[in-house]
Amino acid sequence: MDISPIALQSLNNGVSTAYNTQLFAAESIYKKFTYDAPSTGDAEVYPRLNMLPGLREWVGERVVNWLTMSTFTIANKTFENTIGVKRENLEDDKYGFLTQAAGEMGQAAGELADLLIAGLMNAGHTTIVSDNSNFFDTSHPNYNADGSNGTNINYQAGAGPSWYLLATKKVLKPFIYQTRRPFVLRSLFDPNSQEVFYKNEFTWGTDGRSNAGYGLWYLAFRSDAALTVANLEAARAAMSQWRRPNGTPMGIVPDMLVTGTTLGPTARSYCNNPFLPAGDPLATGTGTVNNTFQGLATAVENPWIP
Repeated sequence: MDISPIALQSLNNGVSTAYNTQLFAAESIYKKFTYDAPSTGDAEVYPRLNMLPGLREWVGERVVNWLTMSTFTIANKTFENTIGVKRENLEDDKYGFLTQAAGEMGQAAGELADLLIAGLMNAGHTTIVSDNSNFFDTSHPNYNADGSNGTNINYQAGAGPSWYLLATKKVLKPFIYQTRRPFVLRSLFDPNSQEVFYKNEFTWGTDGRSNAGYGLWYLAFRSDAALTVANLEAARAAMSQWRRPNGTPMGIVPDMLVTGTTLGPTARSYCNNPFLPAGDPLATGTGTVNNTFQGLATAVENPWIP
């Protein structure tokens, strides 16, 4: 390859195209159940909604429900990925891998949010959140029908693999992904630049600032027990028991079943088929027992969940 400005610009255009094509082609699973939030600083402080009581008949003065801001902070992190090629490799036409590497870099940037959210899901049963319980726990603070204090669960123990029942139709979501600076590709390929002059190499790198955090735990249920229709119905029942401080139901209706690859076929069977799969304890045979969970949720297979 001739190391000329025209040739280098053409090479850089090819690298940029490969990067951007894969960056925007990456399928974003997280968007289905995550609140996508902008960020304007090094960290964002979110209101702890604390199960707002909802509407009430206006009698007398308004009742102000104060949003507490002290325990719900997500700090941004900076992420980067850089590739380089020696000048000699360009001169000797040994750079056919470059556009593929740039494409991989773009794909990795596009998948970062999915990786971060999956990490939160995987660790949620051992991570304390703003109500001093684990995000997935067997004893979250809740309210009874008369408004007195109670508890509720959003976790079922077991041997795994894990599956998740999520309510995604609310304004807020079970998880949050915030973006301070989106990923862009930068390059150092001017042969007269100091970097190229001293190191004799051309580099391309991407960087961005973002992070993920936990949102509303009552919109998610995790089970490490077997994926069966009985456990699915038990999870739905538990999610329906969340109440506001005045005792009224929050109206949580799960609509998404998220699993890893291992449970993917089983999840699709429960969500789509009219009969229970043969492996379900209540099934007496394939195609003989009605599947009461059919149509209640959409199955989503997430490759980053074990």
